[in-house]
Amino acid sequence: MWPQNVHVSVTKGPQAAVTDILNNHHTRLWGLRHGESRANVEQIVVSRPGPRAFDWASLTDLGRQQVEETSRVNHLPSDTLLITSDFARAYETAQIAAEAWGAHLPRIDSRLRERDFGSLEDGPAARYDEVWTADFKNGGWPDGVETPQHVAARIRALVESLIDDPEGDASEIVLVAHGDVLQIAEAWLRGLDPSQHRSLPHLLNAELRLLTPNRA
Repeated sequence: MWPQNVHVSVTKGPQAAVTDILNNHHTRLWGLRHGESRANVEQIVVSRPGPRAFDWASLTDLGRQQVEETSRVNHLPSDTLLITSDFARAYETAQIAAEAWGAHLPRIDSRLRERDFGSLEDGPAARYDEVWTADFKNGGWPDGVETPQHVAARIRALVESLIDDPEGDASEIVLVAHGDVLQIAEAWLRGLDPSQHRSLPHLLNAELRLLTPNRA
């Protein structure tokens, strides 16, 4: 079970961390949600490492088409650095985008894995609403659900690790991950409490969103 009242301190706030990344020649930080997956179609929660996440819940034909279209419309340069969750739906998305942009193979980072939905695992996706209601109240999550604060802590750790990244000449960074993970990341980067991530516009399948909108 994830601790539900943990507040992890970090050495830098979002603006300081992002500023350091930009000073290290990364110009923009993006979030790319995976395309439609089998889990989306069958309305099943798949949030934990295992055969479902790593194989079964891959992209559908429509999901692949969504990513191809996003990559075509939003063409990023070939020196873009893609960092992806290792879950099939995200990694496949990152591969498609990297090929479309002529970029290097995506870098896998487990810190971008789906939010752990605990006791909801393998159950109906309709129960996400219970989690998001608890997020808004900042308490009372179903058993074993990873809190927004914990998700934000792993995203903070990833962002800070990019400050001294050896691939610091990449002009763009794209985090390829899952809806809640990226919206929580965006909330943190905007200076919001991570529990308020649902106040941001819903991130659609295969949507590419600039996470640092005030940076050129």
